[in-house]
Amino acid sequence: MFATWNSIHPREEEEAQNSISFVFRTVMICRTRHAAVFFVRVFSASSRFLHSPSPQTHPNFPISRTKAPPSYVVYPSSLLSDLVSCANDNDLARVLTCHKRDLTSNLVLRVLRSYKQMGRGKTLKFFSLAGTHMGFQFDDSVVEYMADFLGRRKLFDDIRCLLTTVSFHMGRVSSKALSICIRFLGRQGRIKEALSLFEEMETVFKCKPDNLVCNNMLYVLCKRESSLEMIQLALTIFHKIEAPDTYSCSNMIVGFCKLGRLESALEIFNKMDKIEVLPTRSAVNMLIGDLCLMSAKEGSVEKVRVRNTRRPYTILVPNMEGNNDAMQPALQVFWAVCKAGLLPSAFVVVKLICELCRLGNTKEAVRVLRIVEERKLRCVQEGYCVVIQALCECRRVEEASDLFGRMLTCGLKPKLVVYNSVITMLCKLGKLKDATRVFEIMNKNRCLPDGLTYIALVHAHGEVKNWKVAYDLLFEMLSLGLMPNFQTYDLVESLLREHDRLDMCVKLESKLQNQKLQKLCSEGQLDAAYEKAKSMLEKGIPLSAYARDNFENVFQKCGKLKMARQLLRKTERAREPEEIEKT
Repeated sequence: MFATWNSIHPREEEEAQNSISFVFRTVMICRTRHAAVFFVRVFSASSRFLHSPSPQTHPNFPISRTKAPPSYVVYPSSLLSDLVSCANDNDLARVLTCHKRDLTSNLVLRVLRSYKQMGRGKTLKFFSLAGTHMGFQFDDSVVEYMADFLGRRKLFDDIRCLLTTVSFHMGRVSSKALSICIRFLGRQGRIKEALSLFEEMETVFKCKPDNLVCNNMLYVLCKRESSLEMIQLALTIFHKIEAPDTYSCSNMIVGFCKLGRLESALEIFNKMDKIEVLPTRSAVNMLIGDLCLMSAKEGSVEKVRVRNTRRPYTILVPNMEGNNDAMQPALQVFWAVCKAGLLPSAFVVVKLICELCRLGNTKEAVRVLRIVEERKLRCVQEGYCVVIQALCECRRVEEASDLFGRMLTCGLKPKLVVYNSVITMLCKLGKLKDATRVFEIMNKNRCLPDGLTYIALVHAHGEVKNWKVAYDLLFEMLSLGLMPNFQTYDLVESLLREHDRLDMCVKLESKLQNQKLQKLCSEGQLDAAYEKAKSMLEKGIPLSAYARDNFENVFQKCGKLKMARQLLRKTERAREPEEIEKT
């Protein structure tokens, strides 16, 4: 502050008194003695300087030919402090009258940006009084700032009043200020007011709509409203734009996609390609996503007319193959934006790959996957999973194995569904060595197998009569708490009986019954668990230690521990004479 006082030229007595009053008010605000002493010293030095001779006559003052700095460099801090200290509107008007000659657009903008210190009420009153003193002849930045200030506080009537007042006093209303108002009105759903403001630009505000205004108007009509009437009006505005840009075309694409008019959206996209304009990523996502969805709807069912009856009728038949021609527009858009260096979101890319795989166009899906891998998108792992599953369903072993190996080489971790697809495909083709190798890789990568994994391997080994491997796999499956279906268990049991391994049959039966008992206990089915344990003990199938403890714990939680122990003891007593006779 001291440097500021020493850097100005002497002014009139009124300005000196205003500065002195500011210093005294600052001293009264200070809460520490040292700060007060500092401002008193500053005041004494500045008062001596203000009453000193002019620079031309002072013997120790160097003569300078430079101009004094503008007034807005001197007074913004003092003006702001005076405004903050005002108690009512009269004080506010008095302060602005004192600083009337210093008011400029730059100074007003600085004060407006300090609205947090004054509050909303004082800020609006200050702008009104400053505009009265300056005849509302502000720069564009001031009007634009106030339009944004009022729009953020949803004071839309005040925005209209602001623009009308500035225009009435022959002030300039920029297209950016009007675009700000249109954007805020559209966000609040006040479409008619935004349209009215857009139509009055040339007649009332003498401002020609530029691309920024048109883009905001198209945003309101296409993204906030999706009716046919609004889209037609947006299309009329779009055709009036001399040089459509990225946002103009993207807004129209989004609007057409919302109404389901994908052909019109594709026309806009092709027009952008001719004028070398790239759409936004959100517009590309919506366009490709809707094209994929349309292809899925067309390929899901097909209408078939039955005519060989007395009364012909139409039925809906599932179309599993689909129509590849329906995906050509989506692929066209994808490759066009990829060539320009833009890629859709990961979700849309995965949707595109899934639809291509559903239609059996795995060649194109692999091409898309290569692009995803080159650009290092996050969906590369999910894309690999989708394509590998599709290749396994078609039993294209070489391509699936190549992608699976590439996935492991790149450090990606395949999901359980990928392992199951590869193992199932290899087992159906009789390649047990390759399937076993994939199963070992699965265990090495700590991917826990599920029932489908074991069932595929058990059936594959059972068909070639590898009863020992099939038995080990089924026993391992039961040890993990996985329940086999009836066909799998019956296949292994018949193989064991063929090779006279009844001891393994008994062991396998005991393991299966204990797993069923544990499953009933974990599900809380006490009655069924009680009957299961009773039947097992009556058949001579012993309860494993884990199953026994689990059985007692579950009944103990329900307050029926005594009944469970009675069952176990009763069965054990009945079995003791039988064991003595056997010995």
